[in-house]
Amino acid sequence: WSSSDPFLLGMYARPIYNITVANEYLRESADAKVAGRGITGNDAAEIKKTRAEVRFIRAFNYWAMMDLFGKSTFIDETNLIGTALPGEKNRAELFAFIESELKAIENEMASVKTIEYGRVDQGAAWALLARMYLNAQVYIGAPKYTEAITYAKKVIAGGYTLHSNYAQLFMADNHK
Repeated sequence: WSSSDPFLLGMYARPIYNITVANEYLRESADAKVAGRGITGNDAAEIKKTRAEVRFIRAFNYWAMMDLFGKSTFIDETNLIGTALPGEKNRAELFAFIESELKAIENEMASVKTIEYGRVDQGAAWALLARMYLNAQVYIGAPKYTEAITYAKKVIAGGYTLHSNYAQLFMADNHK
């Protein structure tokens, strides 16, 4: 393995790209920008809802960086592209950021199973928190099994179940 391996390069570049796009959406959909464009009513409310989903996507991509590489360059919507070099966060710092983001958006996201297929809801945030807490010993050096159980139970109580036929998970119509 080396930094020139195309698969490793892709696994590093894609989450960073996704984070950059998410940050741009968050910057452009801020309340002041939306109001400044004259967007009001239901349209403004819908934009506000999507911000929580985008924050989840950004948190998920930072989780991938934390899990795969143990650290990541770090940018958020306050960093303008091309104005300064990004900072870097280690695993513990990323864990704290991701955890705080997921908890902050938990009640802003759609309730479990109320949003169309392909979009994220509270269950996605709970599942990612459960996974993070299950691996907290590796990420931050401290176990968080009680928290993992708490969030796994939320996912289960939300009505999510494991599919009975493992091979079908890899079919092209996996949403059916």
